Amino acid sequence: MCPIILTFLLYVASSHADETSELPRGHMEPFGGHRPADVPILETTTIPDPWTFWEDYVEPGVPLIMRGAARESPAFELWTEEYLKEHYGDLEIRLEGKNEATSRIPVGAMGLGRDTIESFVDHYQETDAYVISQLPEPMYPEVSVLRCMSCGNMGGRIVEADLWMSSGESVSIMHKDAFNQINCLMQGTKRWKMVHGSYEEFIHPAWEPEREIGGRSSIDVTKVDLIAYPNITKIRWSDFTLNPGDCLFLPKGYYHQVTSHGSTNLAVSLLFSRISTFEDDDCDPVDQPHIPLSEMFVLWSWSGHGVMSMGNLDVWDVQSTYAKIAHSKGVLTKERFLEEILVLFPERVTDKYVQDLLKAWDVIDPGSKGQLTLDEILALDTATLVRHTLQTDMVEQSNTLEFEYFYIDGEDIRDLLFDMLDNFGNVQKEQFIVAYTTHPEYSGTEVFALEVWNKLKTADPNLATREEIEVNIEEALENWRAKRIFDLTPANDTSGQSLLWQDEDKVADALRKTRETESKDEL
Repeated sequence: MCPIILTFLLYVASSHADETSELPRGHMEPFGGHRPADVPILETTTIPDPWTFWEDYVEPGVPLIMRGAARESPAFELWTEEYLKEHYGDLEIRLEGKNEATSRIPVGAMGLGRDTIESFVDHYQETDAYVISQLPEPMYPEVSVLRCMSCGNMGGRIVEADLWMSSGESVSIMHKDAFNQINCLMQGTKRWKMVHGSYEEFIHPAWEPEREIGGRSSIDVTKVDLIAYPNITKIRWSDFTLNPGDCLFLPKGYYHQVTSHGSTNLAVSLLFSRISTFEDDDCDPVDQPHIPLSEMFVLWSWSGHGVMSMGNLDVWDVQSTYAKIAHSKGVLTKERFLEEILVLFPERVTDKYVQDLLKAWDVIDPGSKGQLTLDEILALDTATLVRHTLQTDMVEQSNTLEFEYFYIDGEDIRDLLFDMLDNFGNVQKEQFIVAYTTHPEYSGTEVFALEVWNKLKTADPNLATREEIEVNIEEALENWRAKRIFDLTPANDTSGQSLLWQDEDKVADALRKTRETESKDEL
């Protein structure tokens, strides 16, 4: 071989070896490959009393594994596949794909992202479907609220109850949640990787509107690119497995990534408010019992049919932020309420939404005074706050049976139809339905495909011409256009400027800046 060529090849090989040796430890490996897990999570086999739970774990934000605690729920023994089908088969559940970052939303018996328990149990072993749903209220009696949080304002401020079920191998993103929660595993195992919130600056957070209390990392947890996300190497982390019968207290704001295993993986989580003090008025100092969830107040309970309320606002937080404004300004006026909501949700600003907000104001100001004092805000009962919040129409789209209008872009349907015209000269009904329901980037339902087709007003019920599609496409896609709202970006996100944003430090800072501005104006 020519010496010059040999020298060049040796140089290339040497350079490649140097580059490889310089790659960070854990590069393109699952999260945690950058260093061993060395942050222990406390464990107990004894469920603590409410005072210990508050002082040692909830208030300081310290996670706790409670081995065997889920066995206190009748669900642990009862909830077999056969039992779920027999007793709860007709109840509806919300679906996602097993890989939170990459999976498409599955289609169930009730539509896109919606199934019945019976249908899910019949098919989940062969599909990518994963139940991440509000727990239907008829299932409450078989879930116990553990003694550590079954009283006071921990038990009194349960925001929602959720159900998780899959055939295993589900993979979540690295994220944090807005609420405190106790997650209890009935079947299967779950591997938890957790990161304390103090490492948030190194987690490479993905952009979200400033109003969001939760958050997520930009990394692919299955193969972390440490060149693109180098700060991950600075993170210390925790690694543990929950087994059947175990519960985990997960504090608000604690980053976590969860992988589920087992042919059946089934869990229930109870979310409770971001409380700052513990009020123990109804707690038994000697022996606080476990209490069935059916005997507790759940802010956003759900019947198991129709529109869910999963992810709805904590109305007590809403009340608190209104109170802060009233305390700062002397009163909360209707005008200030409208201004703050529209700044908080700029993507919803329409004439109709303003009218909805005016109706929401009337719920908390039935006397039409146009303002509320601090005392009047604090006197609002929970039922009134719920009606007020519902009237603001802040429903998460995936909670509705119209989710498909939001999930699939009308422009994609338009492109599909015109691509078929370009390829075939016309569009056959059955070809369109198959293409719509099996599209590689989305998979809609036949019901919604038929809605599009019927509104094309074809002369031949099984064939659409180019002229018919061009004339009727706008009407056919009307619901897709009407339901969509524009996407927020860092450039158009004003939510962080609203005093209604629920981050305590941000609210306090915003109030301070408002007072400073007004003082300058007065001078």
